[in-house]
Amino acid sequence: MVNPLKGLGAAQLGSGRPDLAQKTFNRAAHITHVNEGPHNLGQIEILESVAETFIRMGDTKEARSILDRIHILNVKHFEKNPMGLLPSLMNRASWQHRAGYYADERSSYRRAIRIVESSGGSNDPMLVEPLRRLGESFYYVDVNMSTPQQHGVVSSGEMYFKRASRIAKKSEDLGWRDLAETNVALADYYTYAESQNRSRKIYREVWESLSEGDDKLALRNELFADPVAIRTDSLPVYGGGLSSSGSSRNDLVAGRITVKYDVSSRGRVRELTTRADPPEFTDMQRVVHREIRRRIFRPRIADGEAVDAIGMVYEHTFSYVQSDLDALRAAQAPSTNEQETDSD
Repeated sequence: MVNPLKGLGAAQLGSGRPDLAQKTFNRAAHITHVNEGPHNLGQIEILESVAETFIRMGDTKEARSILDRIHILNVKHFEKNPMGLLPSLMNRASWQHRAGYYADERSSYRRAIRIVESSGGSNDPMLVEPLRRLGESFYYVDVNMSTPQQHGVVSSGEMYFKRASRIAKKSEDLGWRDLAETNVALADYYTYAESQNRSRKIYREVWESLSEGDDKLALRNELFADPVAIRTDSLPVYGGGLSSSGSSRNDLVAGRITVKYDVSSRGRVRELTTRADPPEFTDMQRVVHREIRRRIFRPRIADGEAVDAIGMVYEHTFSYVQSDLDALRAAQAPSTNEQETDSD
């Protein structure tokens, strides 16, 4: 029963029904408890799916509770094998990032770093990924903290990017792909911090290092053919008066916000326009417009140089119910008195 339930839950989640998916995944988890005990590791994938449903519905506190439960299961299992705990710590940090608990995310990455250092020393190539991810976490502000950081302060992330790059360059065990991606992450930081000379120098070096061989050219295209957002925030998935508490309604309809924009050679958004379908969801349109406007991108790189990218398109889908759309149309329609005044 567990695998069919997991498949059903995934289908419900994919169709925009996290409320139904949550019930299905919880049923699957219960079956594993009955058959394999309450501390079995087989339930972790299911619990991650439950956390996903809470994130989709905007309930980050419940998502955090599920993530803590997963962590306890892993700690019990890997109590005598710290290095065995490493993959679950990295996964935990990724989920904490998705839930918006960036301070917790950093704690997880720091713990992973300490484990690797204790096992392999301060220049172990296994440090590269957690250091890079730790640096990237500083692009974000944890609003759940009692004293939130000043928005946009990312200077403390630089030292982690630089250390990851130094280790990657020295390591004989790290592959060319990891080296390229690590150096690009450092360049992205400099783009974000408006240190364009530094970022462009590194982008050029990586471009040149990936200019021979089909595999390297494919990665070069992946990294540089189009602008890549360095930092993104999640966008609302429900429009109108619909919220997580109302997501169990059966009459959900899909809407779309289409954004057209250019990205300058400095990674900043220019010439941005948005269009909503249906057009009545102006609040959703403003939210998406603001989010895309404030994003900073790795610029498009051509022949080793940063260039403008024209005519980029981003589409954001959301759900609404017909009654909310009808209410918006009624509110936006001219009143009878206004129509009579106009006719006079």
